Amino acid sequence: MTKELVGKAAIVTGAGRNIGRAIALILAEGGASVLVNARSNHAEAEAVAREIEAAGGKAVVHIGDVADAKAVQAMAEAALAAFGRIDILVNNAALRREKSFDEMSYADWREIMDVTLDGAFHTTKACLAALRKSGAGTIVNIGGLSAHSGAKHRAHVVTAKAGIVGFTRALAHDLGPDGITVNCVVPGFIGTPRPSDA
Repeated sequence: MTKELVGKAAIVTGAGRNIGRAIALILAEGGASVLVNARSNHAEAEAVAREIEAAGGKAVVHIGDVADAKAVQAMAEAALAAFGRIDILVNNAALRREKSFDEMSYADWREIMDVTLDGAFHTTKACLAALRKSGAGTIVNIGGLSAHSGAKHRAHVVTAKAGIVGFTRALAHDLGPDGITVNCVVPGFIGTPRPSDA
């Protein structure tokens, strides 16, 4: 693989496992320094960072909930302290719980929105100045097929992922003049280990 990302720094939220882990590894393979974020599982995030370092890359771990604006600000500051810049932000952190709409409480609804949709807002706001300074900043929001197809027992998840699509389109208009590219990537079905309630 060519090292087209040498000298660049990336933040990947929800990077301890599954798609987030794969994204962090491929960015590092391309030469980027990577901040590996996880909400609580330090061991998983550390394993990803060690894998990057074992392959000759540079990584740091930051544990923090993207639903918490202060934690996200601390994450952005940690990336700047470690790498001196932020060029790439991948908003991958999400929750994918299942519950029928009849049984869904507002707290259940908010839990998904707080991480999946509001988390993308917080991380983008926290990284915005650094992304502008980059001159070629990139934001990649990870969407979901269910935003387009719908899914049973996932009204909260489908709504949050549909919101990510709208958020991406709006940011592309707002931030394009600053040289920041904003895209939404919607992965297909992926076989990944997932807890029964996630």
